[in-house]
Amino acid sequence: MALKSGNSLESLLMDLNFRDWVIQSKPETERYWKTWLKNNPDKKEDFLLAKELIQKLEFKRVKVSEERYDKIFEKTLLGKKSKYASSNQHFLKKLDLRSYWRVAAMLVAAAFISLLYFSDQFYDAEEMAGQMEMITKSNDAGRKSQIYLPDGTIVWLNSQSSIQYKPDFSGSTRSVELSGEAYFEVAKDPSKKFIVKTSAMSVTAIGTQFNVNAYSSVDRHQVALAEGKIMVQKTDKLNEDDQKVYLDPGQSLSVFKSNGQMIQSSFDPKKILSWKDGIIYFEDAVFEEVVEVLQRWYGKTIIVQNIEKAGQWQFSSEFNNETLENVMQNISYSKNFGYTIEGETVNITF
Repeated sequence: MALKSGNSLESLLMDLNFRDWVIQSKPETERYWKTWLKNNPDKKEDFLLAKELIQKLEFKRVKVSEERYDKIFEKTLLGKKSKYASSNQHFLKKLDLRSYWRVAAMLVAAAFISLLYFSDQFYDAEEMAGQMEMITKSNDAGRKSQIYLPDGTIVWLNSQSSIQYKPDFSGSTRSVELSGEAYFEVAKDPSKKFIVKTSAMSVTAIGTQFNVNAYSSVDRHQVALAEGKIMVQKTDKLNEDDQKVYLDPGQSLSVFKSNGQMIQSSFDPKKILSWKDGIIYFEDAVFEEVVEVLQRWYGKTIIVQNIEKAGQWQFSSEFNNETLENVMQNISYSKNFGYTIEGETVNITF
């Protein structure tokens, strides 16, 4: 992320990253621009002016390509004289030289932003179609992340998981599509329901915290409510009132893709929610479950030899931000098998 050449006011107005930060600040961009301002104290006045101009027009409807942004800016500065500057020449003549350039810069900036905002070409079909594209955030095996949605909702996204959502949450609802597992801390907005959709169910909430486990390879999709209240429907029955299930804190609902069965029960928060704090929690887990969790958690491929010698297999333990080596040592000692870790592969031999 870097500013283009030219004076700082023009550069800031031309910088798409700066504009996006002004309209929709995120932790990573907030840190960047605070550092930039700290390192460029002489640019503070230009920085605040550019921020104010962009805020006043509130570019929330569409995103502009960098090529389009530069083209309009060049037209404003190098093309026809700005109607704003022309109509205010009598006013500019009364100012001293320093004030003249300051006000002139403001008028040029205002002309640029107005031209960008009201340009006939600005709303062409291609750019409008681009705006409707969904934002996708995904994690590979071995990686977890924390994501801030446009409304302030915080999402803890587990390994091998992805979410999709509109960049501005336009419309009457805040809708997120999930594949995998995520924990949601939903920002309160009574006027806009927050909805999480998986291939098997739809979860509706207003200001609440809940976990959704919906890996595409697993038949059972589960939602567990930590705080607040949620309503759950099967994805293929969204218009049928009798398919709505309301959950209170401490309750969970499982929806099975294969037959549509819905099972409501209580849940152990430690078992369901500990993953977001870096804890692997096993309780009477069968061998296949342990292998699946470890592969997803550490991003490794596990190859098993002589599985028929494993016998009756259940494992219970928890690991708090442990290395794969420590985890494998513990499990292998408990279940009496050998293992090697070679690059991206773990070999297990019974």
